[in-house]
Amino acid sequence: MKHLVIALLLLIHFSSFSQSVNDYQYVIIPEKYDFAKSIDEYQLNSLTQFLFNKYGFDSYRVRDEKPIGFEKGNCNTLYADVESNSNYIVSRLKVILKDCKGNIVFVSEQGKSRDKDFKRSYHEALRKAFLSIEDLHYVYSGKKQENITTETVEAPKPSRTIEVEEVIPEKETVVKQVEETIESKVEEVISNLDGTYESADGSYKIIVAADNLMIYEGSTKIGTAITNDTKNYEVLTTQFNGKGRFNGSNFIIDRIVKGIGVVQMIFSKN
Repeated sequence: MKHLVIALLLLIHFSSFSQSVNDYQYVIIPEKYDFAKSIDEYQLNSLTQFLFNKYGFDSYRVRDEKPIGFEKGNCNTLYADVESNSNYIVSRLKVILKDCKGNIVFVSEQGKSRDKDFKRSYHEALRKAFLSIEDLHYVYSGKKQENITTETVEAPKPSRTIEVEEVIPEKETVVKQVEETIESKVEEVISNLDGTYESADGSYKIIVAADNLMIYEGSTKIGTAITNDTKNYEVLTTQFNGKGRFNGSNFIIDRIVKGIGVVQMIFSKN
């Protein structure tokens, strides 16, 4: 009986979160998290955007071109942050969503990983944290937020950190609600694909090292490509976005061009 009551309370708790999150149309993701040493370190910011989009959100990095109607005085935007409580043994990450006033709207459960590789560990922990966001089944309600200003809405200022453990109990307490469905660790099958790939016109190149795909224009890094399964890649750059895949000794990007559609870019290995 006690477990049933706890489960019902948690379901009500998540339902209220879902309702409030559904009232917001956009999610903005920073270029760098406070615990990171560099922009998009370990591709965590890129992965955050990928996962938000995967679960139905309309998310943008700070640098991205925003849609028409964005920042017109309506506070219909959430600002994402990832907070780390990690050490050399365990990676612990949680995702926080705030409104334009800096109020906390949602806090995910803490994702954990003990993988010895820092990048894989952070990625696994972030994916686990996103399981509670997946459970929200986000769908934008179309509800307009109260006009708060006629000027551009600024990102919220940092607010006091809260202890998630005091707000959201561990997911294991929700009896038989959601079974853990963590993806098994992807085997490192692209090691034989390491190297440099150049576009047909020589303007762009992709450097592949282990599971890192870095995209350059000349000598300037403009973006990355991330993957869930080493087959399909999400390409995110300052100049274009699209879907990528390996095909023999080539890497092909289906580039999305506004007003035109999909334009294929082929990168050949040197």
